[in-house]
Amino acid sequence: MEYKIKSLKRIISIIFVFGFGAGASFLFFTYKNGDHDYKSMHERHHSQSGMADGNTHKADGNTHKHDEVNMPGLQGKDTTDQEVNDLKTIFREHEGIVREVINLANGIKTTTEAQDVKLRDAITSHVSMMVTRLQEGKNPEVMIQSPTLDTLFEVYDEIETEIEMTDLGVAVIQTSSNPEVVKFLQTHAAEVSDMSARGMVAVHERMMQGTNE
Repeated sequence: MEYKIKSLKRIISIIFVFGFGAGASFLFFTYKNGDHDYKSMHERHHSQSGMADGNTHKADGNTHKHDEVNMPGLQGKDTTDQEVNDLKTIFREHEGIVREVINLANGIKTTTEAQDVKLRDAITSHVSMMVTRLQEGKNPEVMIQSPTLDTLFEVYDEIETEIEMTDLGVAVIQTSSNPEVVKFLQTHAAEVSDMSARGMVAVHERMMQGTNE
């Protein structure tokens, strides 16, 4: 009888240890996979090899270095080489961009210009292709794009767009009869202006804010 009780206790102990170990393993792998997703996003967007050209900034006491050579964060679901190259030029030469945004009662008017011919061509090409994508509802899903842009693609059929070439770039008027869409247009215009002024630093700060919310 005593032997049976000891055997039963041993079996219960084994079951408990096995169950606890399995549960711990599940929690570990769940946490690890979640952490991996976050790291994957950053490793694709930032250089881990130190090969960037020195474009660094600090966030929460840590120094981050951007991969200004490959810029993997500019790749999207179906982006063309032309689209990616235009974005690379824009981000690398962002200090040469002059941008003005006017908030209208029903939308926005933006003017984006540059003295440098290569940068100007990249801007006009990018704007033209993005307007075409928006009119067709074809979200490129570029890694670094903001949630605001995703929202605009969801309501693309509520946006009217006019493009006008200027001597040094391009002017765009976008309007909507939906007040909520107008807010998204104005928010996105401000985000683009921030990226034009600060480049990848602005992108990274926005992404970090998104992960902390």
